[in-house]
Amino acid sequence: MDFKPIGNRTDSSFYQEETAVRFCQCDFSHRLKLSELFRLFSDLAVSAFAFRGMDTRFLLEHQMVFLISRMAVGIRRMPLEGEILRLSTWEHEVQRAQFLRNFQVWSGTGELLCEARSGWAMVNPFTRAIMRPQAFMDALPGRLLPMPEEDCGAPEFKRLRLKPGEGGAEYAGDRTAVYSDIDGNGHVDNARYLDMAMDLLPAEMAAREPAEVQVLFSRETLPGETLRLYRLLQADEADIKGENGGKDSFGCSIRFR
Repeated sequence: MDFKPIGNRTDSSFYQEETAVRFCQCDFSHRLKLSELFRLFSDLAVSAFAFRGMDTRFLLEHQMVFLISRMAVGIRRMPLEGEILRLSTWEHEVQRAQFLRNFQVWSGTGELLCEARSGWAMVNPFTRAIMRPQAFMDALPGRLLPMPEEDCGAPEFKRLRLKPGEGGAEYAGDRTAVYSDIDGNGHVDNARYLDMAMDLLPAEMAAREPAEVQVLFSRETLPGETLRLYRLLQADEADIKGENGGKDSFGCSIRFR
């Protein structure tokens, strides 16, 4: 997808907004935090649906919520404090039970900074059961507007494997979900997992600029539940996993420049 004027925002699948990178969103290097980048993606997806008349209240009335299940992000350069960003998103296609959505982040001058591909599951907010995409199409015909011809340059999804005790993976502590972790869906917000991962890195690694991030969200974490965290640190890559009740909750791999 090419850089387009902001006036191109229509009721089609393609949607974009402008925003400024604020001081509170940045780390000690005055770069946007990874967690804040993920928040921008999630909020943009919500805004794109709301622009077409499907805000969170509307979806709840139809007993639907969309939960992100995985994301692959390619980063050419992290946005900096004070930059004006152009955020773009569009529905790419449906694969099995996954709704695939793409994202791009441009500077205000047209420099492509980040690209992401993501997978989303539709869930009944009351039973927590995963719903098939056909249920959305049956309930809201014509509301899904995929553009399979418009891909992005984000990395393909990778299978994340981190087994405690194998290949140098080590136990890195426990983390109990508290008030500030929880979002409107009643579980740990997806961006908080990125904060948890970054908190486990040595200072010298955390100070480096990320080039690629892969995240898999496997099982929700509810208030008061405890994640058992593991990490595997290599020269240019960090792999983090959180287990909840003996089952994988999230996993991520961050490759640095």
